[in-house]
Amino acid sequence: MEEFAALAGVSRPTASKYFENPESIGLRSKNKIEQALKVFDYRPNLLASRLMKKETRTIGVLIPSLSDPFYASIIKSIENAAIHYGYSVLIECAHGQAHLEDKAIDNFLAIKVDGICYAPSGMKKIEGKLKQLQKEYPLIFIDAVFAGVRYSIKNNNTQSIEILTDYMISKGHKPAYFPMPNVNSSSDERYDAYIALMKKNRLTAQLIPVEKSTTWSFEAWAHDETVKLIKSNSFNFESVICANDRIAFGMISALYNYGCLDKSGPNYRDIAIAGHDNHPLSQFTCPPLTTAEQDVQSMGLFAVQKILSILGIKKFKLKNHIKLDAKLIIRDSA
Repeated sequence: MEEFAALAGVSRPTASKYFENPESIGLRSKNKIEQALKVFDYRPNLLASRLMKKETRTIGVLIPSLSDPFYASIIKSIENAAIHYGYSVLIECAHGQAHLEDKAIDNFLAIKVDGICYAPSGMKKIEGKLKQLQKEYPLIFIDAVFAGVRYSIKNNNTQSIEILTDYMISKGHKPAYFPMPNVNSSSDERYDAYIALMKKNRLTAQLIPVEKSTTWSFEAWAHDETVKLIKSNSFNFESVICANDRIAFGMISALYNYGCLDKSGPNYRDIAIAGHDNHPLSQFTCPPLTTAEQDVQSMGLFAVQKILSILGIKKFKLKNHIKLDAKLIIRDSA
């Protein structure tokens, strides 16, 4: 940058200020720099410059799966908020593997990101490291949590399962529950909420019998578990609440493949189905899926605002632990 500043006829600090914010310098200096940029192919190393200032204006985002559009929507909301406040986003994915989670955290620390938004993959091996890290670093848990975390922004799973269960009951159903693999805290929270709500309504809880798993291939797992039940004549449920939309996708696929959704066929079953999350594809299933829509936009915004508050850059009145209510989305499946 020093050489470019000399060629432009301005001081190095002035050039540096221009690349951080063009409106922060005088018009004459600004014109000189912009004329020089037309002549010379110069691109500043903003990361190096920010590292010298002990800030990168970058937020790290660590997610457990790239194949799930739900996490893509979370990334989008974080990125929109970050851009609004003059920050960029660096994304890492653990693919459900503990050693990749560990490496991603080390990468963030090496680059000196200003804060981290972390969606847990459920790997316990890194839990101790994160608990220590959060004592000295802005680390915001999103979507799910570990015990003892300092800051979290997530869906209110009790409320979202409640609106789904109450809706199904209001339609005259006694819904069964199709759990999700035990990959994070949402699994237990949603299951516990369902059990409590059925008890509150004096109805017998029906847990669909499936094998325990920690896979992130939710659709394939739910499909295969549903096929097992169909083949053994054990899928005898008139209504089902699925722990998330991807579980519903797998179940619906299996039911379709075995003719259970074909009204003209001998295996047809009139089944009311609800999911959870409002996955981007949930409106395009056949039939379109009733679900609970998470407030992803607020999740991303509050995560960024919490990081800025911890850093002392901005002041936002946010609790350390935020639970966001979901919205019932009614479609043809229920």
